[in-house]
Amino acid sequence: MSPSYKDLKFKTSSLKHDEPFSLPKVLNKLSAEHRSVRKKAAVELEMQFLEDKAKQQESPEAPDMISASEAFAEMAKPLFKRFNDPVEKVREICIRITTKCIAKEEDLLRYLPYLLPAITNRINSQYGYDEENQVFSRDQFLHDAFKRGRVYVAENQVARIKPDEPSEEIRLLLLGLVDAVLKNAFERRASSILHAYIFDIILVLISGVHDDFHEINIASCRILATISNHLVSVMKHFTVAAVRTLMPLLLHRLARVRVAVVETIRALVTCPNVEKCKGSGTEAIVDLIGHRDENVIPVASFYTAEVRLNYFAKLDQDRNPMVRRAFFAMISDWMVNLPDRYDHESRLLPYLLSAISDEDTAISHDALQTLEVLGERYEREHGEDVIEIKQYGVDGKNPTYNYHAPLPEPFIAGRPSLGTRLFVRGRARRFLGPILRELANWQDATRAHAVRLLKCVLVYCEETITVDVHLLVNTLLRTWGGDHDLLLELRQCADLTGRFAAPRTYLPILLSRIRGDSDVVVPLAATASGGATTVSQTTVALEILHGLFQGSLDKMVLPHVPEILETIAMPSILDLESKMVKLALSRVLLQITELLESTW
Repeated sequence: MSPSYKDLKFKTSSLKHDEPFSLPKVLNKLSAEHRSVRKKAAVELEMQFLEDKAKQQESPEAPDMISASEAFAEMAKPLFKRFNDPVEKVREICIRITTKCIAKEEDLLRYLPYLLPAITNRINSQYGYDEENQVFSRDQFLHDAFKRGRVYVAENQVARIKPDEPSEEIRLLLLGLVDAVLKNAFERRASSILHAYIFDIILVLISGVHDDFHEINIASCRILATISNHLVSVMKHFTVAAVRTLMPLLLHRLARVRVAVVETIRALVTCPNVEKCKGSGTEAIVDLIGHRDENVIPVASFYTAEVRLNYFAKLDQDRNPMVRRAFFAMISDWMVNLPDRYDHESRLLPYLLSAISDEDTAISHDALQTLEVLGERYEREHGEDVIEIKQYGVDGKNPTYNYHAPLPEPFIAGRPSLGTRLFVRGRARRFLGPILRELANWQDATRAHAVRLLKCVLVYCEETITVDVHLLVNTLLRTWGGDHDLLLELRQCADLTGRFAAPRTYLPILLSRIRGDSDVVVPLAATASGGATTVSQTTVALEILHGLFQGSLDKMVLPHVPEILETIAMPSILDLESKMVKLALSRVLLQITELLESTW
């Protein structure tokens, strides 16, 4: 009896199923016109080369399977061609197989002329590099017009261009393939073979930095950091532009992205430029802190709005402790290891001092250790001055200042070392003014941060703060009572100021305020709380006077007691009915009474 049609069909299908794998046939199918054929061929390659080894070992009867590394020489070019395949599954499998093979390939130079053009053509980065201004620009025509004077519109204010590769996962796989190529070359110490392609790779990574997918942002950042560590001779020419490209990602909504960007910027800035004895990316520090020299106005700012943002200030107050930890580690690294650190110490020191008062104890501890290292280096570099101070024994011996009172947290261990204090003092005056201005800021977080930073400055500066006592006391008069949550720390600042400032430097200001002199009260009428009356100004002045006296030595206050009593005994003060004034007045009088009893 002749077999039925169903039996023949079953036998044919079983023969096809049991047919051994033939790489040439599959590669021919991979270049077929029909999508379904190409997809089936890609799936066969996936089962052959990407299937888990454990699954292969479960079937001992299966014939010996050829490894991907052995077959890569034959299938490399067909795989590269399929990077532009319309079917996403085909592109994915081809990229995954290529990544697996290229990570173990010993002869990279054989494939790079074909592989990297396939990657760059698929991603099709539209960015170019302006060597003169050290920036990456997307539209070269508009950028050239901007250099000639045309008004420039920022890229974040225009519509985003869709990438040629629509799949986010495929774009991420392509970056993984680039990473595999770089790691293989670096592990074999063959980075020189990448010099002809590194510029195209950097442009691909810049496109990844601007990508909307956060995983691509993170991958691009890590690859940039890897290139910066291994290809110094090439990357040092692009570090400033790369940092400027990365800056907007410091405000990304995901903390993981912000951490990756901070670590990448840290590596890019410290990329050494041996010829100039500096970090190749240190010019971008000015852009990161939003600094601009006085009397310097770009011509474009006359025609369009310009906003300079201090990204470091944002990171300094970031809510995520991982971001702050990475940021302060970057600042510490720059302060200690940058070859041209002396040009940037005054700009970076405020953020290191801010780390001391951070809520995270680990961050605070690391910042204190970094400052101790900087203090030790200062003592070595200024040995003669430090030895002279130590030999004469003048440090902490001035009888007019209160050195022995316990310091607030986190300085419970005692006074900082001499080198650390001298290091901070030499640079503190450059940023003390901005700190005092931020005490009157309209944002609560900014005011709280400024108070903590001011406290650290006072601890390190000690008696040298006398030069700016008039500014400090006037700032306390304006901001005292504006935020009750900060009152405790403001009192600590007043106490620290009283320890290292003679009463004759601040009493004229406070007593004039208590008396209500018109030339003092009128300019200070506007306070942080929105307004001020005679009663409130008198109360604030008395409370600040009480805080300053708490830190001062008794023998320094005693000569001024008659002047103080004469002022507070005025009828205009004693006749005030306010309970707050009476309470503040009673505290000052109790303090003076205890002072007179102790000296009797």
